[in-house]
Amino acid sequence: MNVTPEVLEWIGKAENDLAAAYVLVESELPLPDQLGFFCQQAAEKYLKAFLLADGQVPPRIHDIDALLEICIIIDAAFDQLRPIVVGLTEFAVIFRYPGESSDITTASHA
Repeated sequence: MNVTPEVLEWIGKAENDLAAAYVLVESELPLPDQLGFFCQQAAEKYLKAFLLADGQVPPRIHDIDALLEICIIIDAAFDQLRPIVVGLTEFAVIFRYPGESSDITTASHA
């Protein structure tokens, strides 16, 4: 693994997204779609940072399951994240636009 400045930048962005999610989870105002979105964004950026550190070019996708599969090929330990990331991809695309919404229980699980 090669932790370059670019990798650190991806990690920093992921940390910011995770911090935003923590702020939302503690908020009096329930914003489940936004909470899930920031969780999805953090996971996506952490996985892409790992791929970059491994010398890979991360695909320009938001699909957490697909990114995780690539990471598992490199390091089988990532397989233990599979049950944790179930449903996160939906927050990147489906719940961001009118027509579909999440609930606070689903978003808090994210």
